[in-house]
Amino acid sequence: MPELSFIEIMSNAFKTLINSKTMVLIGLEALVLLVYLIFNKKINSKMVKNTCLGASLIILMFYITNYISTIKIFIDNVSTKIIGIVYFPTTLEFTIIMGLAFGIMALTFIKSRNRILKLVNSIVPISLSFILLTIIEYINTYKIDFDEFSVFSNPALMSLYELAMGIFVIWICGLIIYKIDMLVIEKVTIKSDKIVEEPVIELPRLKEDIIELPRLKTDMMK
Repeated sequence: MPELSFIEIMSNAFKTLINSKTMVLIGLEALVLLVYLIFNKKINSKMVKNTCLGASLIILMFYITNYISTIKIFIDNVSTKIIGIVYFPTTLEFTIIMGLAFGIMALTFIKSRNRILKLVNSIVPISLSFILLTIIEYINTYKIDFDEFSVFSNPALMSLYELAMGIFVIWICGLIIYKIDMLVIEKVTIKSDKIVEEPVIELPRLKEDIIELPRLKTDMMK
């Protein structure tokens, strides 16, 4: 396995991403998202959402159909390693990471009301998906053998794998810090609510005697 510096990892990963057809997919998906954001409030929200979701899935399916054979190999590889002894751990690890990422995203949309948290927890799984598609496309384009030695000895593939792992680790660390902060804030809030406020003593109002002066009657001069 070649030893790569951080700059080499980022350089190889971004060069591979830019030269990949995945960038076209990202552009089309971003265009669908832009259409959704523009027309969401102007037209029927449910109709726009379903239309954009359908368009997004159709674009993704057209892209995936070009690499069916490689995807089948990828799926066979993963299933074989799960059932038997793990021979190619990177594939298994990447699949587990993808499952965890989308699981966290689903739980966030179900339980959380924080829009920023929903956005972050959506961007990371989608980014990992694009990196996975780039890996599959690279293997298919350059006819690389789907084995441990071929992947570990290829700088571009190793850069993509390490970039994905780096994004996932940073994301998980950020979520852990966020959860700790939320727990601390909740405890502080509960303690502050339990503080007994000093009773406010209201003094009785003094009744003022109102003395009415007799009105003077005056004859009106005609």
